[in-house]
Amino acid sequence: MNQSDAIRNDSADGEVTGPCLIDVFTCPLSVKPQGMDVLTTGLCQVLEDAGCPLAVDVHHRLQFETLLTELSSKFVNVPASQVDSQIEWGLRRIVELLGIDRSGLGQVSEDRRQLVVTHSYQLPGIPPSAFIMLDSQFPTFARMVHQGLVVRLPDDMPPEATQEREYFRQVGMKSNVTIPLMAMGIVVGGIGFSSFRSQLRLPDEFIPRLRLVGDIFTNALARKRADEALCAKEQSLRQAKDGLRLLATKLLNSQEEERRRIAREMHDDWTQRLAILGIESAKLEGCLDTQAVALPILHNIRTQLVSLSEDVHDLSRQLHPAILNDLGLVEALRSECACFSRREEITVDYVADDVPENMSKEVALCVYRVAQEALRNVAKHAAVNRTAVNLAVINQELMLRVQDHGVGFDPDSGRILAGVGLSSMEERVRMVDGEFSIYSEPGHGTTIEVRVPLSGSPA
Repeated sequence: MNQSDAIRNDSADGEVTGPCLIDVFTCPLSVKPQGMDVLTTGLCQVLEDAGCPLAVDVHHRLQFETLLTELSSKFVNVPASQVDSQIEWGLRRIVELLGIDRSGLGQVSEDRRQLVVTHSYQLPGIPPSAFIMLDSQFPTFARMVHQGLVVRLPDDMPPEATQEREYFRQVGMKSNVTIPLMAMGIVVGGIGFSSFRSQLRLPDEFIPRLRLVGDIFTNALARKRADEALCAKEQSLRQAKDGLRLLATKLLNSQEEERRRIAREMHDDWTQRLAILGIESAKLEGCLDTQAVALPILHNIRTQLVSLSEDVHDLSRQLHPAILNDLGLVEALRSECACFSRREEITVDYVADDVPENMSKEVALCVYRVAQEALRNVAKHAAVNRTAVNLAVINQELMLRVQDHGVGFDPDSGRILAGVGLSSMEERVRMVDGEFSIYSEPGHGTTIEVRVPLSGSPA
C-alpha cells in the first residue's frame, strides 16, 4: 500500500470509498507490548510484524503528526528572509505525505475581492495554481470561503456553480479541498489541496491539523510582513537621518565659507580703514598744541580706534583663522588660547604633544572649531578662572581635550536642553569620522574630548 492509500482509495467506478479501515477485525496482539504507551514508529513496526491491518494507516498518521511537529518547530524563529522558502518546503512535504498532486497557500486581498496565491507546490506535469482567484471568476467558491466553510470540490458545488465546474474541466482537476484560515473571526486566506489523477477525500480529523499548518504559514507571513515594515521604517529613518546629516554638513560648509568671506572683508577693508584713521588721528594729535583742550579728546579717540581695530581683527580671526592655513593647527590653537585668556581673563594651560603638521584641512578646522566652542562654553557656564587644552596623537588618532573644574552639569539633561553649540561640535566631528564625548557631573567640572583618525587623512 503506497502513501496515498492512507487517504485515498479508488473503486472501480472512480468513487472514493474512504480511508483504509477494516470495520471488524481481530487484533493479532494478545498482549499489549511493554513501553508502547505512546504512538511511535516502533509500535507501528510491531503492528506490521503482527499483521495488523491498521499498521500502515497508523504509520501514515504518525508521519503526518511528525510533520506537524517539525513544521511548528521550524517556524518558531524562522528568519523573515527564509519564510517563503520554508513555506514552499512545507507544501512540498504535505504533497508528498498525503499523496496529492498540488498544494497552495492564498491570502485574501485588502479589498476582499480576490484570493492571491502566494505559495504553491505541484508535482511535475501538474499545472500550477492560478495566481489570483477573483470572486467574480469563482463566485460560489468565493462565497463559501468567505463564510469560513471547508470547501470540498466537486462534492460541495451546487448546480449553479457552472463557472467552477468549467474550470475543473479545463484544467483537468478531479477534486480539491480548500480550508479557510481565520484571524479575529475574519477569513484572511486559505490553504488548498488538489488532485488531478484521481479523486481524494481527506478524513475529517485531518482538517483541523491542516488548518493548523495553514495558520503556521499565515502567522509566519504576518511576522515577515511586520519585520519588513519595521525594516522599511528603519530604512526610512536612516535615510531621513542621513539627509539631515547631509543638510547639516552643507550648512556648516556654507557657514564656514560665509565666515571666510566676512573675515576677508573685515581684514582687507575694515581693519585697514581703522588703521588709517588711527594714523591720521596720531598725526593730528602731533600738530596740536600740548595745552589745547582738544588734545585729550583726540588722544582718547585714537585709543578707542586702536582698541576697535584690535577687536575687529580678533573677530576676523575667529570667523576665519588664516593662521590655521599659514602656521597649522598647533600654533593656531596656541594663538586662540592666548586671545581667549586676554579677552575673558581666564588662564588656559595649553599643551600640544607631537602633533604632526601634515593633516587634512578638514580635520584641522574641525578640531580648531570644537576647541573654540568648548572655550566659549567655559567662559559662559563653567565659572572658573582656569582651564586646560590638550592636543596629542594617541594610537594614530588626534585627540583634543578641553577640561575645566567648574560647576559641571548632567550630560543627559544637558543634551536635551542643548542649543546649537553641542550639536555643531558633534556634527563637525562626525563629518571627519571622529568620536565626540562629554564627561561632566554637577560640581565636578566638564571634559570635552574629541578623537579623529589620522590614517589616510589627506594633507
